[in-house]
Amino acid sequence: MGLKHIIVVDLHENRLELARELGATHTQNGKEVDVLKEIKEITDGGVHYAIETTGAAPVIKQSIHALRVSGTVSIVGLGGDVMINFTNDILMEGKSVVGTVQGDSVPQTHIPRLVQYYKEGKFPFDKLVKFYDFEDINQAFEDSKVGFTIKPIVKIAH
Repeated sequence: MGLKHIIVVDLHENRLELARELGATHTQNGKEVDVLKEIKEITDGGVHYAIETTGAAPVIKQSIHALRVSGTVSIVGLGGDVMINFTNDILMEGKSVVGTVQGDSVPQTHIPRLVQYYKEGKFPFDKLVKFYDFEDINQAFEDSKVGFTIKPIVKIAH
C-alpha cells in the first residue's frame, strides 16, 4: 500500500533533497512558491491528511488550509497561539485538527518496530540526526536553524 502524494514543504533545499531521497513525491520550498496553490494543484483540491511539525503559527494555519473537506491535520510541533476563524477554517468543511504527543505510540511496540525498519533499510535514522558534544550546543542550534541538521542530539557527558 502506498500513498499517491507525499508532499514535503521546507525552507532548506538540502532537507527537500533528503525528503525526495526518502520517498517524497513532491517537494516545495516555502520561500520560493505559493505552497497552498501548489498543494491544491497537485492534489486536485487539497490533502486528506497533513502532518505539521514546525510549531510555527503561520505554518499550522497553512496546514489547515491545505486540507480538503473532511481532512485531518496532526500537529506535532509545539506551537503557541494560532488565530483561525473556527467556522470558516474548520467547521464549514468538517476538518479535524488533532494534537500528537510523543508520536502517540506505545513505546514497547513502536521502538522495536522502528529498529526493525532501520535494519531493513526503511528508516534511515542516521540521515536524520547528528550528534553534538555538550560544549557544541550553540552549533547544534545554529545547524538546526539553517537546515544543516534535521534533528540535533546533544550528548551530555557524565
